Amino acid sequence: MNVRAIVRTALRGTQFFLHLLLGVILISIYRSCFGRNWHQTQGGQTLINWWMRHIMRIVGIRINQYGTPLTTNVLFVSNHISFLDIIVISSVIPVRFLSKHSVRYWPVIGYLTTLSGSLFIKRGNHVELSRTLSSIKQALSNTRPVLIFPEGTTSIGTQVLKFRSGLFQAALDSHVPVQALTLHYRRNQHPDRLAAYIDQDNFLISLLRVLAQPQTEVHLSFTPPIDTHGFNRQALAAYCHARISQNLQYQLQTPDNANAFDPVTEFAILGECEP
Repeated sequence: MNVRAIVRTALRGTQFFLHLLLGVILISIYRSCFGRNWHQTQGGQTLINWWMRHIMRIVGIRINQYGTPLTTNVLFVSNHISFLDIIVISSVIPVRFLSKHSVRYWPVIGYLTTLSGSLFIKRGNHVELSRTLSSIKQALSNTRPVLIFPEGTTSIGTQVLKFRSGLFQAALDSHVPVQALTLHYRRNQHPDRLAAYIDQDNFLISLLRVLAQPQTEVHLSFTPPIDTHGFNRQALAAYCHARISQNLQYQLQTPDNANAFDPVTEFAILGECEP
């Protein structure tokens, strides 16, 4: 690591830590004033969006967004690559995340995610799945959307892992649309391994690795909403998987010097997917 990268890491790391502390203070104040559902209020959603956009700038993330997300009563489905995914998505849409149970116990970050309305799941437990479905359906009855990562883990970002279909039942039972989104981190015309958080990666080391870079570029693409009428959960999961997979392959093949993805071509490709 050269001197410039060391200085950049130190400055960004200090700002990151201070912004985390600011988040703890602000969220604690909002919760004491507006109760446990403070994040459902307009002011709460504005605060979360502001906090995420600011930390995104601190980390050095540049977002290229394509497509238009729904804003209420929708279940979002996304591929999962990095701990940065939550920062990226939350800076664009006011969404509640379904996270693995262990995140709740991460220092500081676990406190922030819990108070900001994140839902948690213990994988491989049918009783917990039933409780999680109930929590998602209750959340979907409010104004703030919910996002799930049906792969259940992260990947390096070159392919979409198999989807677990159980959580899709929440959209079917709630009669809400599903909107698929695709994340793709890119550096030097290749998937960005520095952004990926996989295998035995250490969170702190991964964060410092990203902070040392001048910029982390991510492409965030929303496909048209899916009317869930007529689907079962397995077919819906397969359909979303096909959409995200084809969209990811399209992004992987798009050269860095392209001005932007062509949404007409992109969605035409996606339209060929059939349940």
